[in-house]
This record gives sequence, C-alpha cells and structure tokens, in this order.
Amino acid sequence: MPESESDNNSGFDMTVNFASASQPCSDAAAIATADSSSFAIKVYMYDLPTWFTYGVIAARSASRGGGTPENLTSLSYPGHQHMGEWFLFLDMNHPESDRIGSPVTRVMDPEEAELFYVPFFSLLSQLVSTSQQGNGSEAAYSDEETQEALVEWLEGQKYWQRNGGRDHVFTVADPKLLLHVMDKVKNSVLLVVGFGRLRGDQGSLVKDVVREDRKRREEDEEDTGFINRDEENFCFLFF
Repeated sequence: MPESESDNNSGFDMTVNFASASQPCSDAAAIATADSSSFAIKVYMYDLPTWFTYGVIAARSASRGGGTPENLTSLSYPGHQHMGEWFLFLDMNHPESDRIGSPVTRVMDPEEAELFYVPFFSLLSQLVSTSQQGNGSEAAYSDEETQEALVEWLEGQKYWQRNGGRDHVFTVADPKLLLHVMDKVKNSVLLVVGFGRLRGDQGSLVKDVVREDRKRREEDEEDTGFINRDEENFCFLFF
C-alpha cells in the first residue's frame, strides 16, 4: 500500500439553521453565515494513502501518456464538469485563517471530530478505470480494486470500527460511483447529486446530503420546461 500524504485534515458542517426558510435567499444566506461560527461542526479529514487521492490523478495522467512526477502532490486535478470532490478537498486543506465564516471547523485530532471526511476521488477513479497506464505495458487501472482497497484500509481504522463508519462522509458525484462497495459504506453520509441506482437502504434524505449539480439542473430544466425562474431568489441549500 502506498504511503500516506502529509497531514492535511479539515471539515464541514451538515446542520445549518434554516429558521427562516420563507425569507428571501439573501436573508437566509445571512442567517446561515451568522450562525456558522457558533454551530460549526468539527470534521477530521483522513490522511489517506496517496493512491486514493493524488495517485488517482497520476493514473489518469499516465493513461493519457503523461509522466508521473516524483512528488505526486504537485499534480492538479484534471478539469471537467464534476470537480466538486477536488474543490472540497482543496477547501479542507486551506488554513483556518482563510476559512473564517465557514460552517466548518477543521480539527487535527480525530478525538475532537464529529464527522470524518474520506477524500477519495471516486469520480476520477471511475473515469480512468478502463484506461491503460502509460504505454500500455502495465496493468489497467481498476476502480473496483481501488474501492475495495479503500474500504479495507478504512476497516482497519479505529474511528471506522467505532460505529461502522456512520460518522464518515464520502463524495458521490454520480449515482453509479462506489457501487462495488456501497453495501459497506451505506451507513455513512453520502454527498450525492441524486440517488439514482442507490437502493432505499443505501441512500436516504435522512442521512445523506443532496448537492447541486449544474449540468443535471440544466437537464432537469429542459425536461420540465421550468427555466425562467428568478435566479436572485433561488436557493439550493446543502452542507
């Protein structure tokens, strides 16, 4: 198993006070911002083995004939429409001095954490799963094997074992992601854009967070014809 990255840990909030949901969006945003510093949830971000983060970026680069630098953390996530997992990862790594007003408090000590963020690049992993590494002489990257290795690693962690991962958080930018291990992580908090292929015992509005996906929103608008909404007063509320 590859060695871990440097200590990059952080967190985010899941409990926003929507005391005035009927008010204009700007007022609701002001309420959420004002409350965030008082009610921020403490989150610990796992220092995963590099293979599950920058290693996935390196695999994608290799599949397209790119080289692999000695320092994998110098790599940048390839740009595409589903970069939420990358932006969340970057935000988690910002110093707290740059995150004033955030509903998230980053903690370095897992004993202080209320939630545990697992920064696996599940979407990018799926995108490169059938690609050949480098010149094709190496074995193809396997998203399924990577998912299974991630869960095996997590199951060896003290804080996962404590309650079966119920306080752990995964980004699932597409309903088909993590399907190979979904039954093993179904009790965790999933940041999803929709429940799609998830069964009722895997995804739920009770424990999961539905976040906006602009492309899916535009597709829904085309399907429903509901496209002339007042953007100024449109709120999509999530973590």
